[in-house]
Amino acid sequence: MKNGDISNETSPRIIVLAEVVVTRKEETQKKLFKSKTVFTIGELNQLELIRLWSLTTKYGLSTELAGIESEGWTQEMLDKVMDILDRRGGNPFNYAQVYSTPQELVGDLPYRVNLRGVIDIPSRIALYGSHGVELQNL
Repeated sequence: MKNGDISNETSPRIIVLAEVVVTRKEETQKKLFKSKTVFTIGELNQLELIRLWSLTTKYGLSTELAGIESEGWTQEMLDKVMDILDRRGGNPFNYAQVYSTPQELVGDLPYRVNLRGVIDIPSRIALYGSHGVELQNL
């Protein structure tokens, strides 16, 4: 709402890759001559979560937690992270989405007019062009 008028404008959005706020544990399960590597959720990065929470409330941003399937993230893992943060009462994320490859995420960026940035680990920031941002630089 602006000046009492109903507005259909969407709030600015940032996309945060899961590696920024959550660590993954790699576990190998062995069964009769077969071994399978399974990723599970590790520790939450509380400092980065606090930083995100204050940014989203200060500037009215909506945030998306994103994971890359080719790097071991699943929708169930992201949903579990969202549930953990909801139970703690400090969830800065509004949405969670898994992309099959980083290129799928990059391909969607030009069509998101309300996107203000993609927050990722420093080694992948250049992949997103002008949208790539490190959380420490906000």
